Amino acid sequence: MSRDVAPAARLKYLLRRLTSFDPRRVWGFASQIAKEQGKWAPKVFVDMLVWAALHDTAYIDYYEADFALLTKSERKTFMTSLIQHHLAQAVNDRTDVLQFENKITFNRRFAEYLGRDWLDLDEVDAEGLRAFAEKTPIFIAKTPVGREGKGVFRYDAAEITDWNAFRDELRDKGQRLIEQRIEQHPYLNEYCEGTVNTTRVATFFDGSKVHVLMAAQKFGRGAVSDQFTWGGFFTMIDENGKSFGPGHTGKHKSRYETHPDSGKSIVDFEVPMWDRVVALVTRAAQEVPTVPYIGWDVAVGPDGPMLIEGNWTPGLYETRVSATGIRTGSRARHLPVIEASRR
Repeated sequence: MSRDVAPAARLKYLLRRLTSFDPRRVWGFASQIAKEQGKWAPKVFVDMLVWAALHDTAYIDYYEADFALLTKSERKTFMTSLIQHHLAQAVNDRTDVLQFENKITFNRRFAEYLGRDWLDLDEVDAEGLRAFAEKTPIFIAKTPVGREGKGVFRYDAAEITDWNAFRDELRDKGQRLIEQRIEQHPYLNEYCEGTVNTTRVATFFDGSKVHVLMAAQKFGRGAVSDQFTWGGFFTMIDENGKSFGPGHTGKHKSRYETHPDSGKSIVDFEVPMWDRVVALVTRAAQEVPTVPYIGWDVAVGPDGPMLIEGNWTPGLYETRVSATGIRTGSRARHLPVIEASRR
């Protein structure tokens, strides 16, 4: 049994699982895995229950990390959503994480790292919004609180005729944060010009050193966001900023050696200005020491990297053996935050 989750946290997790247990949902996962991986569904079903009960592995984790194809020892090298959630809860201050949950609060706190103009719609009238749009005719509107790319919208000033009505519409929809559209690095444009393709970097600040725990490059398909909910996918990134395998979505059987739209190589991808990306998140990670475990979304522009947001629950990104052939996860790199959570 894993020692990476406190007994009390595991008990709460198991109680939630028992009260919400839906055998049809688990069987649905098991059947899909059996079909995709050539396994026997009843055996997969039982194995999923065992790993959920004893090894901190949610059913979706089991599926997305291809546990049906891995040995027990290989599985234990992977992070799971329960372990990650426990670590975030254990080391991050419950009050100070609010600086990250609200995008407007985040923009104010991390203003020097943003590299773009923005405004709070509650602080300007229709004329102020119009003036902003004159400088950046294609602009982004966001709801202050949202995850997985939900609540992110793109607008063209040329299509707006009544700025008073438009401002009222945005406020009614809760789209209070208005941001300058990001111009990304030309190399990233070659992959997908219509979407800002961001890099997720998870860090842990132990009080003296910032540890880079994981990195993944996300790729869009032309939508306003590169998240999975908008059709995006990702590839894992090594300590040198290079892809170490084909991309995949994690949500279904998928493999992308090249970008499906542009044809650019995913396996040969390198994050532009990687050293500067690491330097940026290393500085940002020390800004709020009471929230030391963060997953940063970084966009790389022509002149350098800029922060999009920080997620105090960093998001689970792992390689997938059916897509990459790689059978080792990132748990070993998370040892600094795992050890801190035990104190």
